[in-house]
Amino acid sequence: MRYVYVAYGDVSKIPLRASAKPLDALLQTGFDLYIEVASKRWVRAVDLPDGHPAMVNLSAGAYKAGLVDANGQTFTILNAFNPEHRALAAREGLQINAPFTEQKRQEIEEAIRRVLDELEEAVQLRELKAFANKIERRLKKLEETEEPKEKQPIWDSIVNNTLSLTETLEKAAELSNQIFPTKYEQRALAQAIEKAKKEAAMEAAIEQSILLNPRKLQELRRKLLE
Repeated sequence: MRYVYVAYGDVSKIPLRASAKPLDALLQTGFDLYIEVASKRWVRAVDLPDGHPAMVNLSAGAYKAGLVDANGQTFTILNAFNPEHRALAAREGLQINAPFTEQKRQEIEEAIRRVLDELEEAVQLRELKAFANKIERRLKKLEETEEPKEKQPIWDSIVNNTLSLTETLEKAAELSNQIFPTKYEQRALAQAIEKAKKEAAMEAAIEQSILLNPRKLQELRRKLLE
């Protein structure tokens, strides 16, 4: 089993005294310690109780530090905003989410509301509506949560679900057979999209549509991972 630090910034750019320890830089960027509790299954240390076997083993020095990349280099600290570090973590089963910010919460909230509005006419997309409603409920829970330690896991869940939803909506434009198994459903979706185009009073309305402009979904996904 292994452990690794995830920093929310580049620790190499933090000016430190010669006597400083790596942890000093982590404290300035903000960080999470992730522990591998089973093969390629990771949990944040703060989410584990003090008496958890993983915490006991970590204190006893039973875990190996860091992740090893394809070149054999070991990384004990990963930068959450570094694409290569994120890819290395994902390969080892660790999905890194960027930390919560109010701006990103507002962007997700706005996008989810627009998605729900645009799916209102497409009755065959009930599963996607339920997915979007689930994210909306978690956004409300996040807004009601005051403790920073409790905010991050809720935010992680919102980001992961939003990323999954955007991927599914992108595929919806191509009438994915997995989501729409029958020709009738595929035709109904096509008609719903055509109706949205015809009912748009102005070209600007179409331009603002999330379903008709997959690039907007791609932009949202990029912003969430910045």
